[in-house]
Amino acid sequence: MRTGDQRFQNGSVNITVKNVPERVYRTIKREAKRKRRSLNSEIIRALETEATEVERLRQLGNLRAELDRFRASLPPLDDSARLIREDRER
Repeated sequence: MRTGDQRFQNGSVNITVKNVPERVYRTIKREAKRKRRSLNSEIIRALETEATEVERLRQLGNLRAELDRFRASLPPLDDSARLIREDRER
């Protein structure tokens, strides 16, 4: 975030959402009322929850790629059956 950017005030940005399906609107409005929040607060909460989940999935994808690279760097494992037989014969 650049200093002095006119789009941001107090670390936030205003957006307009158009064509919200009636069912979605009613659900969010009902939840806001149930939780004693404003509609705006409930929408922000929903966006934060979704953004957190998207970030978590992105990090999991990165972790998966890192694990795949680590696995590829390991030497191949020999068949353990031969080692077990040798150990039993002792």
